[in-house]
Amino acid sequence: MKSLDAVLLRALRVAGGYCSGSDLAELAGSSLAQVEARMLPLRSAGFEIEERPGLGYRLLASPDRLIADDLLSRMGAGTLIRDILVFEETDSTNERAAASGRSGAAGGLAIFAERQTCGRGRFGRRWDSASHVGLWFSLLLRPTCAFARWPRITTAAAAAIASALDRILPGGVSARIKWPNDILVSGRKVAGILMETGVDRQQQPFAVLGIGLNANHGANMFPSELAEKATSLLQVVGRKVDRSDLAVSIFEELESRFSLLDSGFDRVIGEVSQRSALLGEWVQLREAGEILAGRAEALDAEGRLLLRRSDGSIQRLNAGEVTVVSARA
Repeated sequence: MKSLDAVLLRALRVAGGYCSGSDLAELAGSSLAQVEARMLPLRSAGFEIEERPGLGYRLLASPDRLIADDLLSRMGAGTLIRDILVFEETDSTNERAAASGRSGAAGGLAIFAERQTCGRGRFGRRWDSASHVGLWFSLLLRPTCAFARWPRITTAAAAAIASALDRILPGGVSARIKWPNDILVSGRKVAGILMETGVDRQQQPFAVLGIGLNANHGANMFPSELAEKATSLLQVVGRKVDRSDLAVSIFEELESRFSLLDSGFDRVIGEVSQRSALLGEWVQLREAGEILAGRAEALDAEGRLLLRRSDGSIQRLNAGEVTVVSARA
């Protein structure tokens, strides 16, 4: 159930203009006194709420901060996310989500942090999580599809994030997917995905889907080793993006793709293939210490990469670190 603050913020957004205190109270199922009592805390949190006698309240602006009630107020009637937690700072949102999963928490929990001190990507690499400019969050999931199909989640998430980014990218620019879990814009990495699994005390499995996205980083905010490889939406779009709106867009796109995990996943594969930054390219892939080379030919029905080797054979790969060498006829 959404809090009173989330309900009030949603009502003010839907109104688009002034909304009387009595109307807000009716929409929220509360008293006028309760509504009036929440206005000062909301303003103190950074929401610009104007009040005019005879007209009521109007939301003018929201703070550039991630606030759970604000995120909930922007969400529709989807069922993927049931609760949201936001930390000013934490070690790793994936660790937080996994701890909740191990303790038996239900799926649908989204955990955000304005800053991570131990954020990580694939292969245990450190993920740089600059403070208050990105989206660093993890979803605790308990998928109902067969466990063997859970690897599909990363593929579906890549398609969802790319689609959400396309909503705000300028014309002629679209998000691409570097298999299996990186999102590129203008050839540089803007987002990454890390999925992990575990079991709770009842031996019931859960998945944690971690997402890191560079939203409002300035060019000088990336570590030197990433400066030529990474970018942010600010650098591409030319203005700050509303991180809360973007997070909710990602939720919406995830919901539509996750509905296809059992049936209709071929549509997701088609979408990811169209956005692929690898297919048709000659690549090198590092897997378990071995370096493989070949043409990235296609994705199979599960989202695995089909690598055509120089001898004509096809190798089916679940994951790996890929480097594009060149296009090769």
